[in-house]
Amino acid sequence: MKKNRKVFYLFIIGLLISSHAFAKLEVFDLRCEYLKNPEGVDVKNPRLFWKLKSIEKGQLQTAYRIIVASSPEQLAKNVGDIYDSKLVKSSNNTHVELNVALQSGRNYFWKVQVWDKYKKTTWSKGARFSTGLLTDQDWKGAQWIAWRTQDRWQREWNERKAVEMKCLELHLPSYFGARMNLFERYNFHHTKPYDPSPLYRKEFDVKKQIVKAKAFVSGIGYNELYINGEKVGDRVLEPGWTDYRKTILYSTYDVTKHFVQGKNAIGVMLGRGFYGQLAVDHWNFYKNGYIGQPKLKCRFLLEYADGTTEDIISDLSWKVTGGPIVYDGPHMGELYDANKEIEGWNEVGLDDSLWDKVVVAHSPGGKMKSQMCEPIRIVKTFKPIAVKPGFGIQTIDAGRNLAGWVRFKIDAPKGTRITLYYGEKEDPRASDQPGGFQQMAYIAKGEKGEVAECHFSYKGFRYVGVVGYPQNIKADDFEICQVNTDVETVGNFSSSNEVLNSIHTICTRAMEANLHSIPTDCPHREKNGWMGDVVTGMEFGMANYNMAALMTKYTRDIFDTQDENGGLAIIAPNNFYNSGKSPLWSSVCIHLPWYMYEYYGDTRLFEQYWDKMELFCKSVWNSNQLKDKNGIFTDVLADWSSPHGNRSDEGVEVYTTMNFYLILKRMAQIASILGKESDVKKYEQQAKEVQLAIYKYCYNSAKRIFTGLSPSEYRQGPNAMALQYGIVKEEDKKKVVENLVEDIVINRDYHFYGGIFTNFALWKYMPENDFTNLTYKVITNETYPGYAYMVKNGATTLWESWEGQSSHIHHFMGFVDNYLIRHVAGLDINPSIPGYKEIVFQPRFIDELNFAEAEYESINGMASIHWKRSGNGIELYLTVPCNTKAKLILPNQVSKVLDENKNEIILSPINKKKQVQLPSGELQLKLLF
Repeated sequence: MKKNRKVFYLFIIGLLISSHAFAKLEVFDLRCEYLKNPEGVDVKNPRLFWKLKSIEKGQLQTAYRIIVASSPEQLAKNVGDIYDSKLVKSSNNTHVELNVALQSGRNYFWKVQVWDKYKKTTWSKGARFSTGLLTDQDWKGAQWIAWRTQDRWQREWNERKAVEMKCLELHLPSYFGARMNLFERYNFHHTKPYDPSPLYRKEFDVKKQIVKAKAFVSGIGYNELYINGEKVGDRVLEPGWTDYRKTILYSTYDVTKHFVQGKNAIGVMLGRGFYGQLAVDHWNFYKNGYIGQPKLKCRFLLEYADGTTEDIISDLSWKVTGGPIVYDGPHMGELYDANKEIEGWNEVGLDDSLWDKVVVAHSPGGKMKSQMCEPIRIVKTFKPIAVKPGFGIQTIDAGRNLAGWVRFKIDAPKGTRITLYYGEKEDPRASDQPGGFQQMAYIAKGEKGEVAECHFSYKGFRYVGVVGYPQNIKADDFEICQVNTDVETVGNFSSSNEVLNSIHTICTRAMEANLHSIPTDCPHREKNGWMGDVVTGMEFGMANYNMAALMTKYTRDIFDTQDENGGLAIIAPNNFYNSGKSPLWSSVCIHLPWYMYEYYGDTRLFEQYWDKMELFCKSVWNSNQLKDKNGIFTDVLADWSSPHGNRSDEGVEVYTTMNFYLILKRMAQIASILGKESDVKKYEQQAKEVQLAIYKYCYNSAKRIFTGLSPSEYRQGPNAMALQYGIVKEEDKKKVVENLVEDIVINRDYHFYGGIFTNFALWKYMPENDFTNLTYKVITNETYPGYAYMVKNGATTLWESWEGQSSHIHHFMGFVDNYLIRHVAGLDINPSIPGYKEIVFQPRFIDELNFAEAEYESINGMASIHWKRSGNGIELYLTVPCNTKAKLILPNQVSKVLDENKNEIILSPINKKKQVQLPSGELQLKLLF
């Protein structure tokens, strides 16, 4: 008996030990500055991130240790010869700063050891990052090089532009030649056309065994890098667009495998991109913008087995000539003459004696910075859904709107001139086509295996028209290429209502189509970084995609537009369009860092840009305040895309002023986070002054409604913004809400009625304040204006306007997607505990739905919710990331909550809600009503 008892105890102990061993923390998804194994990190103290998972509920990290090694071998031995944090008692697994001096152009290898709540320890797998060029001296004398001398290039550019300016027409996207095909535009200056895209090459000997090679390349506007005939990497439209007068990005590549001992050749093909736009007078946006010829700056660092190094840099030893892309621009497209291809141009042994010598080029002026965000890539390819023959033009249908281009297999005689037109409409040459004549043209060389595709331009389109091809096209001749910044998809939504699912789809597709190193307004007509679009569109973008690195880059673009007085442009990269005149649009300089804080717990942007944020607020206060109405602010823009009109009767001031109130409140919150207590008081006081001014000039106390400065009928926007931003006094709130609901339900027949700022506030306030059924009726209302109306009328991406006029590929009305995720499914954010360190589950259980679900791969791990109706209750499945916590908030109708073991969970009423605190892990509940 004793023996059996002993065996039993040993068995139980064994189970406990094995369960603890099985339940220990697993460390995964190691990142540096939000990126996986990034190349070219150039921040002083890079931040490290890792995620945790365990099958045991409530498991967490109690301590960590980071080691950084100089080699994989040292890392495998757990030797941190570069850095060893030793044991740090902390549950923090994000934004952990690496406090060690790093050297330029080096590889670093790291991993993390964590301790769980039982003080058991485990190691992660190894990760790595490389550093970029941390100082100007690290470029080792590399020069900007170009094809033409600056004097010659500028003279010829001015001569061509003087002729073009005599031939203006008011038609998008350019004041000149907008309705020409590419052959007409190219041959317009027939005696002396624009230079083709230049090809640069450099041949050299490698006399020793290479152990490591790095490339640091900035070719602007765009570049493609080749070594020994092979394209390096899969990036396109590289590097990202910036204000080249302030910041220029370079790309870092590990090119060890591309070089050989012996003779080697480097080739770089350049395009104009946004640096030297041929449509510089596009809507006058860039008339005084970036004007420069394509130019190159690069360094190749070779490390040899004997410990020595060698640098190959851009200098006067390089050669240059024109390539087969004879005309290119991001708006007007590109013309590729395959007969001008130079076989072996990027390989060893080419006779380049007739090539030109490069010249030293003027610096664009900006500071060189590593491109520390995801590159643009061809992220998806697929076949067209239909091909339509026709006389004069044949058309293919991609099935939906997207950004990118097509690959076209060419089988045509030498010299055949083919033009591809891209557009949203079935006839992509329609005169009202958004983006005008988006084109690529190709001159065939008459050989098998020819493929036409874009190199230095992208399009927004659904349909592609083919002109000049001598035979019937087939679907197999084409590959649709979706091209955008390669951000990870981290969120999803689904429900039992296909209309809701379609709305989610058109929102996410619109976001993808507008990510091209900046968030653009549309991928065809403008391709501009309108800041107001980011104010209203980026929260839902972050809920679906990992935007952390890209928005860190774009925040710098925003502040690169700031003038010495603090005023910001309203488009970034900067084009001086109404600079300092739109506090509403340029308020993104505070909103976007705030979104980064909410979603990722990022405070570095607050620290880095605090002085610039303050300068912006000071500029608004001093420059945009009405002289006769203190505390009220003017603007050049307003509640854009409103059924009432972009600049409707009530005026712009009320929208700008209410938004500025929110900005001041957020500045007070940011100051509190940074420990700047005197600034907290300052911004709270300024916000109070603005609130009083709104009540004085924009509030009708008799009717209990907020208005614009000018007479108009009732407007939902000022009232929704006043409620959502906390402007409304408590004694006025009930009546203001009643008036708003009456307008939505009675006057507007269940429509939110306004532009992007009106709807941005409404889609937050109404679901957050228990207008569940009302909000659901609004989103499923198939009449104008609304999202179901878009879907019913064939939208495949979000429209620019409720009417469906102009662009059908805008993202700035995508805020509705947050309603689907946060309220229909119930996966919400807690801004007071940022970075999804605490998850808030608050599903609304809408009567018309049988199920809804959402998931989000947060910076701390996967959070998800799935609910479905079952019998007399609802089954609820939740996932809480390890090392975090969560709370479940339920409606009062819930009487019991049972866990997977049918144990009843005690509910506690908090703020008239029922709340359950949840541990990390997976949880299955049964809710009874």
